[in-house]
Amino acid sequence: MSLLKKEYIEHKAAFLYVPGILILLLLLAFSTAVWRNGANLHLMNGASEMGLPLGGIDIFNVLYAMSILGWTAYLTLMLFFFFASSFSSDRKNNALLFWKSLPVSDLNIMGAKTLAGLTVFPIVILIWSFVGAVVGFVAISLASLVSPVIGQLNSGINIWTTLNLEVSAVIFMVVTLLWYTPLFAFVGFLGTLVRSWAVPSFILILVMLSGLEAIVVFGDDGPISRLLDQRFNAPFKSLESVMPGVGNGMPESIHSIVSVGNFVPAYLAQLDWLGMVLGWLVAGLFIYLASEYRRRRLAA
Repeated sequence: MSLLKKEYIEHKAAFLYVPGILILLLLLAFSTAVWRNGANLHLMNGASEMGLPLGGIDIFNVLYAMSILGWTAYLTLMLFFFFASSFSSDRKNNALLFWKSLPVSDLNIMGAKTLAGLTVFPIVILIWSFVGAVVGFVAISLASLVSPVIGQLNSGINIWTTLNLEVSAVIFMVVTLLWYTPLFAFVGFLGTLVRSWAVPSFILILVMLSGLEAIVVFGDDGPISRLLDQRFNAPFKSLESVMPGVGNGMPESIHSIVSVGNFVPAYLAQLDWLGMVLGWLVAGLFIYLASEYRRRRLAA
């Protein structure tokens, strides 16, 4: 537990402070937009052309669902930097001497860093997503009172839909992080080798592999390109495949999309579970290699 707390204290800025700043900026942008354009009734014509139902939509839950995608993308990006920094942070300020005095194996330490990245920080982001939802609900409610456009478009909030959305969002975020675990572990392993150059090295390696493969196969998609495409895009492609109506106008009921009974079985059925398990094995290998490199460095 103390190891998890240490990781949280050392890397909390991007997960604890920045999300709050983003929420404030979005609130400011939304308030400005409502103040400047809230009375423009001609915007209703554009809304009807977008396929919005005449009775309006559950604006809050639609925006909340979209925000979950944004928070997941933000969390994923920040975790790449967390793993790169966390796996190499022991080499700063003589921290190796401190860790050498602890009765904890190197593998356990690296495992704790991985566990922190997959549990502690996602929980923090989920809390921020809920805070953002509360702020968004208040903002939309007030905007519906002062803006005739939003008032006509907003059909009101469905609490049951919100609860279903919360559960579906947690499952989506957990599955996404588990799918990306081998990539996190790889960039963490690079962090033990090249420290602050881990993320650039990660990008460079992927680009070089794709480029060399493109030369060999004369520009056609090869196995490496297909593997990378699947590893990076599978969670969101699976999400797109189980969301009816997306891209063909706004669905009349957001509940039909985020309902736990509809979304969870369909989404889980779309996943490549063999690829998921193989990814965990690869992640375990990278974590082990990182711990061995760290152990040998301590012993040197």
